[in-house]
Amino acid sequence: MKNERQKNKLNNMPDLPLAGRRQTANESQSMTVSTVIMMIGLLLSKLTGQLREILIMPVFGGNPEITDAYIIGFQVPDLFFQLLVGGAIQAAITPFLAAALERDAERRAWRSLSIFINYAAVIMIFASAFGIIAAPWLVPLLNAGKSELTVSLAVRVTQALFPQVFFMMMAALCIGILNAYKRFTSTSFGPAVYNIAVILAMVTLGSASPLGAVRTAVGVTIAALIYFLLQFFLSRTMFRNYRFSFDRHDTGFVLLFRRAVPTLFSGSIIQLNTIILNAFAFQFAGAATMLRQASTTWQLPYGIFTVAIGNVMLPTLSRNFAANDDLGARRLFAKSLRRALFLVMPIAAIFFFLPQDTIAAIFQWGSSYTDAFAAQTAEILRFYCIAMIAHTFVFLTNQAFYSRGQTRIALVNGVITLFLNTLLCYLMTSYTKLGVASLSLAYTLTSTFSALFLFSMYKLSRPQAVPRGISRYLLRLLICVLPLAAVILLLGLLPVDPSGKLARLVWYGLRSVLGLIAYAAAAAALGLPEMRQMLGKLLRKLARR
Repeated sequence: MKNERQKNKLNNMPDLPLAGRRQTANESQSMTVSTVIMMIGLLLSKLTGQLREILIMPVFGGNPEITDAYIIGFQVPDLFFQLLVGGAIQAAITPFLAAALERDAERRAWRSLSIFINYAAVIMIFASAFGIIAAPWLVPLLNAGKSELTVSLAVRVTQALFPQVFFMMMAALCIGILNAYKRFTSTSFGPAVYNIAVILAMVTLGSASPLGAVRTAVGVTIAALIYFLLQFFLSRTMFRNYRFSFDRHDTGFVLLFRRAVPTLFSGSIIQLNTIILNAFAFQFAGAATMLRQASTTWQLPYGIFTVAIGNVMLPTLSRNFAANDDLGARRLFAKSLRRALFLVMPIAAIFFFLPQDTIAAIFQWGSSYTDAFAAQTAEILRFYCIAMIAHTFVFLTNQAFYSRGQTRIALVNGVITLFLNTLLCYLMTSYTKLGVASLSLAYTLTSTFSALFLFSMYKLSRPQAVPRGISRYLLRLLICVLPLAAVILLLGLLPVDPSGKLARLVWYGLRSVLGLIAYAAAAAALGLPEMRQMLGKLLRKLARR
């Protein structure tokens, strides 16, 4: 009878009412510090990740068939990762454990979590073995139209990469657990360590040959092992509650499974959309590389700002909903969304008005990367700038749904966008003359629909917890972008044409900084609270000095 009551307690965990509470000043300050720490960690992660992307061209000798094969080699392993664990960490594990900690049910929750981890590990081992065996059939199936050399090399890269899927899954589980305990410092810098290990593998093992691409893939797998061992070491004290069990009838495990499954499918749809984009990038050798470079460029600021803010928001928002504190949840969601938009918007504008300069600044470090290649990649990036804004809504709204244990909405949205993205890719490549850039336009249109759909569903499902005044806030941000655009465009009219790499970087940086100053001045003039907070902190620091 006692065990039955414990099971019922855990099974009903998301719905148990607690006294509502407001977020204290200390909690708010702690969230701000956590967000800053995570942003710093993500900044290092994105910078090292960007360096990893930059090295692809020179390491493989600028050969587009080898670079395409290396990039395509990640498709199937990444799909398996998303299908078998992916977003389940954020959607199920972190909110589940965070809510349990709010209710002092840590040990009971860990029993259920241990069962989930055990099943996930066993399934991933078998899935990785299957992926290695099936790669010669799966990779050609997803890449019809590409050269025989590219596809055959991509198969070998895929097989070398599959073991890393297991290590990345285990690392992700450790990170999800640490985030539930709000140990953001422990999770913030691991990805940078992983990227550095990958960079070392590329430099030491890579070469301008097919064998060099395969050796690099083996190095990536070793880097994933190092990443997992680091995250496990940092979370070792939490694992004292781990129990070896495969009790599939455990009610907490059943609850976790029911939450995770929709997210696994929706997470895999994200990777499927990436595969679809690459499948339509058959115009010429190097098209997949261009698409990848433009994608990683827009995801750099998005990952630093939006992902950091959303990850810090998730456990606190889960506790707000666990305590039936809709007012606190609304304020937190609104504050997080406004802050993310405020930070992402000017970077998106700079990328939009200086696309080729941006691509050249990041990727063009030698003669193997031509101006023509940079120009074509820049056209792809221009459309992605709008997707950066749309995905800020998508990511944070999904986090808000996950904090309430609702994962089916993300699945429905994923299925709709999968079909919509495929249709738009076909239409754009067939009936426009935009070339590869038509794919980023299709992705942007799909992302915009996704943002509108998710935010509308959130309004319908929990109207009392919906952020207010977001449309007006977006309009004010667009007004702030106008002086930024004016500064960049006017400076572009000057007869300045720097010749060296350093001179080009300085000229690009100068225009960007002056544009950001114009944006900040407009934000201050409009009285945006985010700008007031930044100025207030700056003035307080100056006063202390």
